[in-house]
Amino acid sequence: MMQNDIILAVEHIDFRYREKKILDDLSFSVHSGDICGLLGPNGSGKTTLLKCINRILKNETGSIRINGRDIATLSRGEIAGLIAVVPQELNIMFPFTVLQMVLMGGNGRFGFSGIPGRKDYSDAIEVLEELSIDHFAERRYNQLSGGEKQMVLIARALFQRSEIMLLDEPSSHLDFKRQYTIMELIKKITADKNLTTIITLHDPNIAGRYCNRLIMLNDGCIVHQGLRDHVFQAESLGAIYDMRIKIENTDSGAEYVLPDYIQ
Repeated sequence: MMQNDIILAVEHIDFRYREKKILDDLSFSVHSGDICGLLGPNGSGKTTLLKCINRILKNETGSIRINGRDIATLSRGEIAGLIAVVPQELNIMFPFTVLQMVLMGGNGRFGFSGIPGRKDYSDAIEVLEELSIDHFAERRYNQLSGGEKQMVLIARALFQRSEIMLLDEPSSHLDFKRQYTIMELIKKITADKNLTTIITLHDPNIAGRYCNRLIMLNDGCIVHQGLRDHVFQAESLGAIYDMRIKIENTDSGAEYVLPDYIQ
């Protein structure tokens, strides 16, 4: 994957909930075209970090810059033009169709009326076709399976036309096949559209397979960070999970991670 200019720069940010510090002096940068995995155990600060990047939560110290612009100075609409979010799950009370869900990603472009035009509908259908889910267009979002909902949320993020895509555990709650279907899709659209994708993950095997850059978190701190080939090591993974890790190879040479006590 080509390394291009830095698009996201996080510099010395802290965040706390009440008296508990959740993020502690985090600094890193992500390049255009990267798939950057945030890897770490539950409670390590991954989701909180995503929310700070998207300005849902406000960091106490430091700065977060996108293309050199401090997000603290940007409006909600300006941030939406730069960052699209794919949540882990999205529960919707109203019976919106898939097409309506995708169109919601373009709210910031619909002008004063807030009503999508004919071209917007055409563009939304085109995104669904691109992901081969246009046959879902008139189905109710709440009637879809978990994997199908994830595909729709990714379509909505693409329709938003932002440079950065944030994904919070997109493969959680999915069966084995769907996990890899979703990750292959993320890999493809990141490359095809030269997006910058930042993704929280629990499974180091998925992170090692699909991410070219890794940020390893534990207890709100960055333990290791860098290009995947430099930091995807048994020692670094063991440090964030507080356990002995071994990395073995399949017959094809692909690496996979196991606890060291498994024979």
